[in-house]
Amino acid sequence: MSADEYIVYTDGACSGNPGPGGWGAVIRHGDSEKQISGREEITTNQRMELKAAVEALRSIPPGSKITLHSDSAYLINSFNQGWMERWVKNGWLNSKGNPVENQDLWNELLELSKINQVKWVKVKGHGTDQLNVRCDLLARRAIGCNEQGEEVEKREKTAGRGSARSKNGRKIRRIGLLTGGGDCPGLNAVIRAVVKGASYNYDIEVVGFNNGFKGLVENDACLISDFAVSGILNRGGTILGTSNRDNPFDYRPGGLDYSQTGADRSGDAVESLKMWDIECLVVIGGDGSLFLAHRFSKLGVPVIGIPKTIDNDLPATDVTFGFDSAVTTATEAIDKIHTTAESHHRVMVVEVMGRNAGWIALHAGMAGGGDIILIPELPFAYSCIAEKIDQRRRQGKKFSIIVVAEGAFEVGKEPVYQQKGDVQRLGGIGPLVSREIEKLTGMESRATVLGHLQRGGSPTSYDRILATRFGVKAVELFRAGSLNEMVCLRGSDIDSVPLEEAVSGIKRVDPDSELVRTAIAVGTSFGCVF
Repeated sequence: MSADEYIVYTDGACSGNPGPGGWGAVIRHGDSEKQISGREEITTNQRMELKAAVEALRSIPPGSKITLHSDSAYLINSFNQGWMERWVKNGWLNSKGNPVENQDLWNELLELSKINQVKWVKVKGHGTDQLNVRCDLLARRAIGCNEQGEEVEKREKTAGRGSARSKNGRKIRRIGLLTGGGDCPGLNAVIRAVVKGASYNYDIEVVGFNNGFKGLVENDACLISDFAVSGILNRGGTILGTSNRDNPFDYRPGGLDYSQTGADRSGDAVESLKMWDIECLVVIGGDGSLFLAHRFSKLGVPVIGIPKTIDNDLPATDVTFGFDSAVTTATEAIDKIHTTAESHHRVMVVEVMGRNAGWIALHAGMAGGGDIILIPELPFAYSCIAEKIDQRRRQGKKFSIIVVAEGAFEVGKEPVYQQKGDVQRLGGIGPLVSREIEKLTGMESRATVLGHLQRGGSPTSYDRILATRFGVKAVELFRAGSLNEMVCLRGSDIDSVPLEEAVSGIKRVDPDSELVRTAIAVGTSFGCVF
C-alpha cells in the first residue's frame, strides 16, 4: 500500500425504515486504522449507507487513492454503472422520472470522488470479510449512541465486539433476542414487551439478531432501543425478520438445501453472543426454534424461550400467542364462505393450517359453524362425509361447510404433502376432499386454501396481551436467574417450565375432550364413526 493509498469499509444500519439509524466506517492507511461512526434519529438505511461513505471520504486528504468497500449495491452501482451521470444529466431524476432521494449526500459524494481516485468495490453483505463484519457492527452499535456523530474508538483488531457500556461506573447488562420459525401475529408485541420490560424496570439493554438463527450465526445484530419498538404493538410480522431454514448445527449454504451437507456453525453463534457481551438469549419460536434453544443451553448458553406458533401444538403451555389471531382469521373466512355456499348450493371446503394438530380447524370450525371438521387426530372416511352431506340435504339444507386441517388424512392413508424441490410440505388435502365429495354426492364443490393468510395481519387483543405478558415474564426470569426455562400459560397465570419439558413432543387434540364432545352435540361431524 502506497503512502497516499487508503482502504475504506462503510456500512449503514436502521431500526425501522424510517427509524433511528447508524453509520460506521473503518479506514486503513498504512499501519494505522481509524473507526468513525454516527447516528440520526429518523432516517433510512440508504441515507446511512451514503452518510458512511461521505464521512469516510471527508476524513481523507484530497488527492488520495481510495478503495471503498460497501455491501450497498445501490451505492456501488451508482458509480460503477454510470447511474450518477444519468441522474445529473436528467436533473436528478431517476429512471422512473422521480426525484433521487438524499441529493445532498449524492452531490457531496460526487464532489469527493472528483478530488480523489476512488475505486468502488461491492462486498457480500453477510460474508466472512472481517473488516466488513466490524464495520457492520460499528454501524449497528452507533444506533444506540447518545450523541449524533460520536466517534467510536478502536476496540480490538479482531472482529469488533459490541461490548456493553458502563453507566455510573456500573456495567450495563445485556440480553439477546431473536424470532425463529414461521411468522405469526404477536411477535412484535413480544419484542416490544422484552425491550420495554428490560429497559424501563432494570436498565437492561436488548440486542436483536436479524432473521432468526441466521443472524446469530452471522452476527447480524443491533441494539433495539425503546424508540425502535414504539408503535409496533399492533403490527403483524416481526421487525427482526425470521427464518425456518437456518439451523446453526446443520448450516446449509443458501438456507434450505438438502443436496448439500450442512456445517456446524454453532460455535460462530456462541461467539456472536460473546462479542455483544450477552448474558442470556431469549428465543421466540415454536417447537423447532425452542429445540435449537435447548441445544444451545447444553453448550452452556443461558436461554429463555417464549412459545410462538399459530398451531398451538406446544405441550408445556395451554395456549401459544398467534393461535387466537389465526383462528380469528380462519373464522372470518368461513363466515364469508358461508354466504356463497348457501347462494350456490355448494359444498365448500376450507383448508386451514395447523401441521399435525387440529387445533385451528377445531376452533375455527366450531366458531364458524362448520358442518364437518376434519382433523389429524381423527382419520376420516369419505363415506361418513358423504352421509353427513346427504343427511343435511334431506333436512332441506342445500349446502355444507367442511373445515379441514392441512394434516388431516383418510383412514388407512397418509397425510397429503406437496413437493417443492427436496422439501415436502403439508397441504393439498382441501382440494382433494373437494374433488372426492363432488364425485360421491353429485353436489358442486369448491376448495379454498387459506394458507399464509392465517399468519399475517394485526394480532387480536388476546394475542397482544398474552405476548406482552410472555415478554415481561421472560425478562423477570432473567433477573431472577431462572434460566433455560420457557414461559408458559397455565390456566390464567403466566408461569415457566424447563426447556427440556417444553420440547418434549407436540400437543394434539384429544378426541375424547369436552371440546370435541361439544361439537358433536351440536351436530358437527368429524367424518368418522364414534
